[in-house]
Amino acid sequence: MPSSHTPVPAVDEEFTLGALADGALERAAGVLREHGLVQLGRLGGRDDVLEAAGRFMAEPWQHRDADPDGLTVVRDTGRHEGLAGFAGLGRGDLSLHTECAQLPRPPRLLLLACARTADSGGETLLVDGRAVLAELAGFHPTSLEALAAPRAAYFGGADGHFAPVLEHLPDGRWRLRLRQDSLARFSPDAEAHLPALRRAVEHNTTRTRLASGQGLVLDNHRVLHGRTAFVGARLLLRALGEPRAVLGLDSGFPAPWTAPRLAPAGDGVDIAT
Repeated sequence: MPSSHTPVPAVDEEFTLGALADGALERAAGVLREHGLVQLGRLGGRDDVLEAAGRFMAEPWQHRDADPDGLTVVRDTGRHEGLAGFAGLGRGDLSLHTECAQLPRPPRLLLLACARTADSGGETLLVDGRAVLAELAGFHPTSLEALAAPRAAYFGGADGHFAPVLEHLPDGRWRLRLRQDSLARFSPDAEAHLPALRRAVEHNTTRTRLASGQGLVLDNHRVLHGRTAFVGARLLLRALGEPRAVLGLDSGFPAPWTAPRLAPAGDGVDIAT
């Protein structure tokens, strides 16, 4: 796995609120469309995070744990460790996942902003679903077929949702949905291919340590995120929402190949040779 100091791949520019206000939003939108994430810098506090969210999101999405303004304080509360569905509010490892995978349609955008770093640990983990798709299609096409089935997985509790892990959309693009805790269950066929999926996720995992004032905007339908265990008073602010039309985000993400390789769900499989 890459070291904890590996930079976020292929995304070098860090956007400030001032730059976004001065016309850089179009450039940031292009980075988001191409790579699935945008780096932010020089965020001064809660008001700055809300303003940054407003640059990218049409309106805030109210998470279960959010404050009235739509932001969630992600920290060790001292009372959520070990509870299913609350790993983010502890200090242990947080497995790579899609935010709100249990919903029929998870929010499209996720903003994470670091307000206070950990004393040690607390690296942010990221995986580009496009790279996972490429590895499975290239080396494990049978696994991709099983994981793309409409009922490959069930995410959540009693009010959860059946969904593919990798969903092939009618327009040929793809959408990734995953969680890896006790609230994720898989069909027998999909479960047989979880080792291939987990290897692809591990091979494409990047670690980065956000400094205070740094943030990320992620395409939650493409990029998985997680966290390593930490010591200290690490604190992040999180916003969720749907993208503003100006970002030009199409559904899902493009396949990493030029010709169709897998038919949309329900239409059978067609792996190119």
